[in-house]
Order: sequence, then C-alpha cells, then structure tokens
Amino acid sequence: MNFKNIKLMCASLLLICGNASATLMTFETRDLDHDAANHGIDKLDYAGSWLAQASDINSVELSDFTMIKSGKDRISHLQIDLSIDRGLSNWFFELGLDAGFGAAVYLDGNLVDNRTDDLWWGYNWNNSDVFSVALNGLTRDNKVVDIYWGEHCCNGASSIRFKNDFSQWGNLSASNLADASIPEPTSIALIAMGLLGLVSRRFSK
Repeated sequence: MNFKNIKLMCASLLLICGNASATLMTFETRDLDHDAANHGIDKLDYAGSWLAQASDINSVELSDFTMIKSGKDRISHLQIDLSIDRGLSNWFFELGLDAGFGAAVYLDGNLVDNRTDDLWWGYNWNNSDVFSVALNGLTRDNKVVDIYWGEHCCNGASSIRFKNDFSQWGNLSASNLADASIPEPTSIALIAMGLLGLVSRRFSK
C-alpha cells in the first residue's frame, strides 16, 4: 500500500468518526389556521395539530437553539436527531419558550410530556413557566426528540438547555450534545491519526 492510499484510509476513518458524532437540529414553523377552532391546535395532540395545519412549512437546520424567535401566530416544531454515540442514561431538558398554546415533547413519535397552560419563561430559567422534561433510561435505539409549541400574540425568544448523567446544564447545541455523548469512535480517530503520523515519519525518511 502506497503513502497516498494510506492517507486516504486515515482520512476516511476520521470522517467516519466525525459523522458518528454529528447531531442535527431542524427547526420548522408554519402559520396558524385562523379559521379553525383554537387556531387548529389540540393541546393534547400537538403532533397531529402540526400536521393538520394547511400553511407552508419554513425549515432551517440549526447548530444552536438559543434565543430563537418563531414569529407571531405560528406553530413551531424542533426535531433533535439523537443518532449520536451515547451510553444508556437519563437526559433532562428545560424548555424556555414563548408558547401561549402550551407545548409537547415526543420521543420517537410517542408523547413524553406536555404543558397546556400559557408558557412564557421571561428569559429566566427559574421561572415556573420553564417546561422541564425528563427522558429517563434513554437507550441507543432512541433516535429522535420532537418538540412542538404554538404562540398567538407575541414573538418572544425561546431557548432550550439540557443535561444528562454525564454532563452539566448547557445550551442545546450540536457541539454540546456531541460533548455530552459517549464518544466511542474516539479510539478509532486516535488510531487513524497515530497511523498517519507514523507513516508520514517513515516516508519522510
């Protein structure tokens, strides 16, 4: 095997490691249906309420969900891809939302918890309107967290933070999620970098 092929192999290993830790957050909003009762929102079935809206979906991929504004008269949906390397642990989320219609959290399509009251966290994590959700015993098979909420009159900024058994509270971001995971591919990355270093040293001689 020549030096070029070895470099390509090592680069591929590093790419695999990087992708294994990637976390994707997709934020979507759509206008509320003003002609429907309660603007088309059933607080006990937020996922169904989202699907029932007839408006266009605005979608963006985020690396950080901090001080995000959804807009007035909107229903919002944040999807968190948990396809990262992590151990079996308990994960906790705190949702600081502007959500006059309440909010709901789903894990792999199943309702975990919801709030039906008017939520406004006021940029204070100690506010009683902060929606706290525990995902106990999160397994490697769990892949997606979906968060839905709706707001009628205002456009306050929303933030989400999280922690698990191995981390402290941190903003919901791709980098923090990766740092809070169990990075099993790290050993592969170290091997790849070590191999590349040894081969480079040998060929330089």
